[in-house]
Amino acid sequence: MDRQNRPNALVSGIYSPALALAIAMACVGGVGATPLEQGGGAPLGVGRAEHVSYESRDVSVDAVPELDQGATAVVANSGGALVINATFDSSITSDPNSAAIEAMINNAISIYESLFNDPIIVSIRFRYSTTYADGTTPLPSGFLAASQSGLYRQPWNTYITALTADATTANDATANASLPGSALSANIDPSSANGRAVGLTTPPVMFADGSVGAGGPYDGIVTINSGAAFTFTRPPTSGMYDAQRLTEHEIDEVLGLGSSINVRSDLRPQDLFSWSAAGVRNLMSSGSRYFSIDSGNTDIVGFNQDPSGDFGDWLSGPCPQATPYVQNAFSCPNQASDVMKTSPEGINLDVIGYDLMITSTTTTTSAAPTTTTTPLPCRPPQVGCCPVGQPGCGMCGTDCGNGACCPPTDPVCDNANRRCLVCEPPQVECCPAGQPGCGVCGTDCGNQTCCPATDPVCDNANRRCLVCAPPLVECCPAGQSGCGVCGIDCGNGTCCPPADPVCDNANRRCLVHAPACSPGQVPCNDAALGFTDVACCSQPTRKKQCAAACSPIIADCKASCASMSHPRKCKKSCRTAIVGHCKRSRPHACS
Repeated sequence: MDRQNRPNALVSGIYSPALALAIAMACVGGVGATPLEQGGGAPLGVGRAEHVSYESRDVSVDAVPELDQGATAVVANSGGALVINATFDSSITSDPNSAAIEAMINNAISIYESLFNDPIIVSIRFRYSTTYADGTTPLPSGFLAASQSGLYRQPWNTYITALTADATTANDATANASLPGSALSANIDPSSANGRAVGLTTPPVMFADGSVGAGGPYDGIVTINSGAAFTFTRPPTSGMYDAQRLTEHEIDEVLGLGSSINVRSDLRPQDLFSWSAAGVRNLMSSGSRYFSIDSGNTDIVGFNQDPSGDFGDWLSGPCPQATPYVQNAFSCPNQASDVMKTSPEGINLDVIGYDLMITSTTTTTSAAPTTTTTPLPCRPPQVGCCPVGQPGCGMCGTDCGNGACCPPTDPVCDNANRRCLVCEPPQVECCPAGQPGCGVCGTDCGNQTCCPATDPVCDNANRRCLVCAPPLVECCPAGQSGCGVCGIDCGNGTCCPPADPVCDNANRRCLVHAPACSPGQVPCNDAALGFTDVACCSQPTRKKQCAAACSPIIADCKASCASMSHPRKCKKSCRTAIVGHCKRSRPHACS
């Protein structure tokens, strides 16, 4: 079940050229994802989702412990390319029962690595505590486990195109045929791991305290409630909860399961497969819903509609449950289960972009039937990428052309220094022709060339790279990237070239000289906010005259706030910055 206890906010920064606007992932009621504070250092379009596994409110404590839904003691990795990199928090390593806890988590991870063949590494931090990852916010009563994961806001067409191109199974073909012909929401919000599973650039963004931002090393954090009655081996002891089942529940949500119903208008990938009848979608918390991959014709499992639970989890029956699936919204003691190829969780992960390994074939001869399994190949241009001495690791990566390769997490080859790098978007690998593996990141010029970070401005007409000396910035007309012109930043998404260097934002034009001002006024600008927007202002002689004297550029600044996510806060900042600058300057001036 989703739980959100943190303040609303916005993000500032850059994460992808596909998205130029920050988002606010709204929180509604008690279920939600955490939006981020502007200036928090997080990439644009990134948020955090929090999910919780709840104990059932209908518990029969005398039920016999049981294994169900294919629950096993140990699962061997059969060679899938998916790698889940576990980091054990000190709350686990310092616990007297740490060996059993770590073994349980490793066993859960081995299930996913045996089922899915995506050539990605998913990084998850595991904790055993009574608090969230921040170390201070307590897990409320009834919470068995919780997960926090990074989300990326992707335009509808970007995610749908990537999802359909990623199809590898019959489930995928059926599910993709059920996708709508037009967008159900402006964007889709996959988890960072889910985005990479379908080939998008969505690196991990979460830090150890649960905050998100560029450089965060984790896709998610899973916290097992140390105050709950858990058993770490199977079958579960009478009256105890199966820790592995709850751990898999939270791993599923770091990988990408979860709903946006009653949280935000943009959908999560799982919401694409929510139906109430054949041909009838239901994206509301009222009525009934179920998970289906064939346009609602087949009801695979019901979705939870209890508002105290997660709307992305399964409908849960009374304890003991007839179908104690991993993703049930409410869990019972004495029951254990695992994610499997044919379980609702395995099918759901498959159709949101993970590559389920259904590659077995049965050959009948005069002898007994035999079954062989062949791992799926790496998708070109990727190649098998195993460390020396570790053949058969199942990892795909970039061919560096010198007998080495780089994994998907750091796909850029730096052959000279024998290392692998990652170019932070919007930068791309930027190697001269005939010199692959140069280890240089730069600006994509849009004409099959790029410019290195030392000279990042593309001048396509003259086939050269430039650097704009501060305070100048690249200044290309709309639709003419790579023009090679440096100019004045006008602070409103436009700029003025050297031939007309004066910004007149109020009239949306560039001037050669500052405008002529009427008697008693002087040219003024928004230098206090870091850009030039020339207007005419009175000349204040005392501090208390600043607000009135600077009103023209304050008005211009406020007008530019209309396109901002928080216009009221923006307008307040305009007045505070400009008037404050005027009061501090000697003599007082509106620039």
